[in-house]
Amino acid sequence: MYRRSLTIKLRTGCLEQPAQFHDNARPLPNRYPTLNFRVLQMKKPIDKSMTSKNLASSCRRMALVLLCPLAIAGCDAPSAFKPFVFDMTRLNQDGSVNDGKDYAKQPWTCVLDNQSGLIWEVKKAEPGLHNINNTYSWYDSNPDSNGGFAGKANAGTCAGSNCDTESYIKAVNAEKLCGFTDWYLPSRFELNTIVDTSVALPGPTLPKAFFPEPQAGKYWTDTTFKTRRAGAWVWRFDQGSDYVVEKSEALNVRLTRPAPKKPGEQAKQPANK
Repeated sequence: MYRRSLTIKLRTGCLEQPAQFHDNARPLPNRYPTLNFRVLQMKKPIDKSMTSKNLASSCRRMALVLLCPLAIAGCDAPSAFKPFVFDMTRLNQDGSVNDGKDYAKQPWTCVLDNQSGLIWEVKKAEPGLHNINNTYSWYDSNPDSNGGFAGKANAGTCAGSNCDTESYIKAVNAEKLCGFTDWYLPSRFELNTIVDTSVALPGPTLPKAFFPEPQAGKYWTDTTFKTRRAGAWVWRFDQGSDYVVEKSEALNVRLTRPAPKKPGEQAKQPANK
């Protein structure tokens, strides 16, 4: 009897294939475990002389061979997955390190992801520029970076700036958040680096020890959808998945920037989007 093997891969998570984007994040380990099992496929047909009883019995055995790995992967595997361990440093408004002992008494303003090398804005419950409830439409007037469609200006609901992504970036850089003036809208890949896949619905799917925020939110990325330029990718932090939304929609914004280069470290060359 001849046989050949066919390898099937089941992947947890929402990304169908690794995507390449222009960004400043360092490579991170894969957070979406891959399950592998082998299915045997018969090369020759079953002997026609086999009785119907034996045929039914054989089919039942084949069904068990096929379904048992699926049952094991579906029931037991998720409990064995280890959650991603975040390594971050809390920063004050002036860029100094916050010990993180008591957010209520001494709140931090940003966090440095020591693995990706990105610094992230932390949203606030208080009214103002960084309020967690502020929303913005996607807008980029630069034809070199807007993916062929600028979006819609000032179509959100916010405080402290006009309510679009371009205006918000300008306002945050003007105030020198955590001592920096080069904040920008993260790419689809960059925003994924702070998604905590161990947190279940309704989220927020963020590492709470560093982002003590009560609401999940839906956050813009700078990544235009290639097959419809009027849309852009968004990460939703209630279930930790990404999807495409029209740029005219009013959603949340969380800015990022690369960490300062260490002495002797070579600067990363920008890549084309």
